[in-house]
Amino acid sequence: MNLKKTTQIVLFFLLTTVTWAQEIYIETGKASTSFDYKDSEGSSLDNLYATTHSFLAMGYKTKVFNEKIIAGLGVAYSGYGATGSDNAIEHIMAWDANYLEFNLGLDYRLFNINKAAFYAKGAVATGVLLEGTQTLNDEIIDLKGVDDFKNPMISYKAGASVLYPVANDLSFYIQYMYGKSLNLSNSADGESLKIKSNNISFGVVIKLLK
Repeated sequence: MNLKKTTQIVLFFLLTTVTWAQEIYIETGKASTSFDYKDSEGSSLDNLYATTHSFLAMGYKTKVFNEKIIAGLGVAYSGYGATGSDNAIEHIMAWDANYLEFNLGLDYRLFNINKAAFYAKGAVATGVLLEGTQTLNDEIIDLKGVDDFKNPMISYKAGASVLYPVANDLSFYIQYMYGKSLNLSNSADGESLKIKSNNISFGVVIKLLK
């Protein structure tokens, strides 16, 4: 997917959801991501380690049911990857993948301390690979040609955030989210590949005029 098409998708998303929203948010942060791989016998691959990536997200939020529950719809540019080695065949391995993700989530306000509001959060996301590489020693492979990365990645996420208002229409928040994808592997012999992430981010929420 090229940059022009990606920009068109994001603009379409923004235009089709603006009338639904009460708030807009912009968020950025770092994610520690890793691969959960099991072969056809259910054994994990040793020597796989997490790597750190950046992400940028934006979207809309609105209250549903009552004042404590907020629904959100967002789009994100997210990086994922891992690094590792295989001593048996003396391979050094690394993966670096960037996804365009669409997120649907719910925030539940647990309690307030003075002005600060504490939320429990849950979300589901679906993402498509924009670009990515797999490195085996000195060989670089385009992930778009790898079967495990051809299908959309579906992930479930959970975490918590703290929001602090600084004006009537402006708030800041910090957030932690843990995520894990469904099986990405297209293998018919029982292999599985799931991507895990631990995200820490900082965001801004702006109330829209109605």
